[in-house]
Amino acid sequence: MTDDLATALHTMADSDQPPVMDVESVLHEGQRSLFRRRIATLGAGTAVLAASALAVGTLAGMGSGVQSGDGDGTDSAASSTYVVDPHDPVVTHFQFGYVPSGMVAYGGVDPTDVQMSTMLESESGRFQLDLVPMEAPILIDGDPRGDGPVEKVSVKVPGATTAYWLGYGKGRVVQSNGEGGEMATLALRLKSGQWMQIDANNIEDRADWKEQVLRSAAGLVRKDRSVPMPIQLAGALPQSFVFRGGSVLRKDGVTTGDLMYRLGSADKPVEDIVAINVFTTGSGKNSTVPGANSKGVCKDSKGLTVCVFSPKTDPAALTAIGGPQALLDRVTSLGTDPAAWTTDVIH
Repeated sequence: MTDDLATALHTMADSDQPPVMDVESVLHEGQRSLFRRRIATLGAGTAVLAASALAVGTLAGMGSGVQSGDGDGTDSAASSTYVVDPHDPVVTHFQFGYVPSGMVAYGGVDPTDVQMSTMLESESGRFQLDLVPMEAPILIDGDPRGDGPVEKVSVKVPGATTAYWLGYGKGRVVQSNGEGGEMATLALRLKSGQWMQIDANNIEDRADWKEQVLRSAAGLVRKDRSVPMPIQLAGALPQSFVFRGGSVLRKDGVTTGDLMYRLGSADKPVEDIVAINVFTTGSGKNSTVPGANSKGVCKDSKGLTVCVFSPKTDPAALTAIGGPQALLDRVTSLGTDPAAWTTDVIH
């Protein structure tokens, strides 16, 4: 998966309503070139993440979650044990070792070439931090004609060999997120050589946003962590089901999540993609309406709607296990309470 596809997937999550599920269109939407303004309103509670390379996950109150301080209003370093469960395909790779007060750490993964890792979400308010490992930093060409960055505004971050804000002229590091708020982006290179990017969104909601971004950047850690999910899948899928990404998000009391698989060879002009989607029942209109090139079957259970979306013509690998309905029948909803979610996803 390319960076442009990750951008497209973030764009889908930016909308206030769940998108129509068209697997083929989703995959190829990423071919357009967009500046990485991924998180304009990332975390919109009703967004059904149709193709989940973008992914968000672990929540407060869950055993493997990373939380902020103890509620006394002070910020503290997170000291969580990062657990990896072999039955959970959704494993994040980079974490915020420091979580500002009033925020919760989520996470997600795409196992191809874009590793979405962790997002910090305010328990109240809209301030968000999005951590994105990068193969290389965003190109800054100094062209003032577009809406992209034109300069590097250097800053010191402990543990980083290079760090700078993306600048937009005359030292300005803030730009509109296109949704009535403001955002800023910090790029840094760790001592290991790994480039990271932290997107801070809706910064107007937190007066000390710059301090918190820099402190969070100084506490980044390379640790794997399984993401507890609100569903379980009975039995392992055949090897022909190749995992493409997974996610879960709880925002304003609304849960969304998914697992995505490629069926068959990646060499085909159009990949056959099957997605298992879950969202709080009644959280948005058109949530269960497939797109022109796909179809879906759904069920409601324990406050969640679970759907299987697939190409209109069933791929051979899907037919071999009984088709979309048979796959749906293997999925058990664990409900909307994160305390009941599990890393024992495939059992």
